[in-house]
Amino acid sequence: MRSPAPSALRTLDDALTGLRRVWLRPGRRRRFLAELGEPVELAVLRTLRAIELVDGDEPGVSDVAAALGVKTSTASRMVDDAVTQGYVTRVASEVDRRRAVLQLTSEGARLLGRATQVRESLLAEVTADWSHEDVATLAGLLERLQHDFARLDR
Repeated sequence: MRSPAPSALRTLDDALTGLRRVWLRPGRRRRFLAELGEPVELAVLRTLRAIELVDGDEPGVSDVAAALGVKTSTASRMVDDAVTQGYVTRVASEVDRRRAVLQLTSEGARLLGRATQVRESLLAEVTADWSHEDVATLAGLLERLQHDFARLDR
């Protein structure tokens, strides 16, 4: 398979970098939080999403760290915040009683569901004049890119 022309790779890199900056702009954060309607730190939402996405039945702090690309100590503090706010509980593992398993509380699942609805609403607004095929193609290509990046970590 041929490698894309350097200009296409530069365009991709610029687009990914720019997309992250656009998504994290203060105005976008304020709008997201206003539409969410709840005072919550974005780090808590990332923590809840990471727990939800962990492969396997017993997500732990190290899984959250790996999912978020942070140190275990950082993930531990993030999980502590989510536990303190009532969005996550720790229960003993069925496999290894020394290990704490993280579970979303009903409030955590509700908040995460609401945050997902708000993000999807913002994406729907941004892509309103796109065809369904274009949205599906972009989603598929981004999933593929994410998967291929993940292979670099193995």
